[in-house]
Amino acid sequence: MKLCLLHSKPILLTLLPRQVFTVCLVYEINKGKASPWHPYFLHLPRSYSILAAFGELETQALQVDYAIWAAQKAVTKAKYEWEQAFTRMKELKLKPPLLTFKAWIWATGTALDLKPNYVYAWANMGNSYAN
Repeated sequence: MKLCLLHSKPILLTLLPRQVFTVCLVYEINKGKASPWHPYFLHLPRSYSILAAFGELETQALQVDYAIWAAQKAVTKAKYEWEQAFTRMKELKLKPPLLTFKAWIWATGTALDLKPNYVYAWANMGNSYAN
C-alpha cells in the first residue's frame, strides 16, 4: 500500500481516509502476483454482507421502513464515494473490472473488515503484558 501512496497524486488528499485506503487496496489487487500482498488477497472473502451491497430484494426483505431507508442510504453513500474516487482510480490505470461499483463495494467491505484488526494492533503497540 505504501507504493500506492507514493504513486498517487496530491489530488488524493480530497478523498476521505477510508476512500484512500480502499483505492490503495484496489491498486494493490490490480498488481496481481506482483503485489507482496497477493497471497493474502487470495484468502479474503469474495463478498460481504454490508448494507451497501444489498440489492432491491434484500432491502425490501428488511420490511421496517427505517431499515429500508438505512440500506438505501448506504447504497447512495457508497455510490457517491465511488464516484469521487473513480477519477483517481482511472489515473492509476486500474483494470476495468476493478473500476466497477461492485469492486468498490467489495473493497469497502474488505476495508471495514480489516479496520478493527488494524485499530486493535495499533492500540496495543508498546503495551507490555508482562507482570
